[in-house]
Amino acid sequence: MAHIIGLNRKRIFSLEEAHEVFPIVRRITRVAQEEVKLLWEKQSFQKDARGKERCDVEVQAVFKGWQEKVGKLGAIAKGMWLVDFDSGDGLYCWHYPEPDIRFFHGYNEGFRGRVPLQPKPD
Repeated sequence: MAHIIGLNRKRIFSLEEAHEVFPIVRRITRVAQEEVKLLWEKQSFQKDARGKERCDVEVQAVFKGWQEKVGKLGAIAKGMWLVDFDSGDGLYCWHYPEPDIRFFHGYNEGFRGRVPLQPKPD
């Protein structure tokens, strides 16, 4: 049964719910990352400071748009291409280009404190 994904609200996710929205988050992130990569390449060819500055502004706009889209799904966009899903006990953690949500960390540990999720017992 498909679930309706509420937009524009902070959510508490079960791992299953995080996996349901994950394909959308991954797609949004991949597209934004590709846009930023192209802008950085464009910036490297800029000869003047104004051209480089325009590219920086465009990169910031893409990143901000990505954060907003991820936030609309109820997830938390952190640093560059890092997304957390609040479980109520801590955060399921994903960083592009990881293939799936495979890590967890407490509210105070952050990315460096993440640990692999334990597989479900059969």
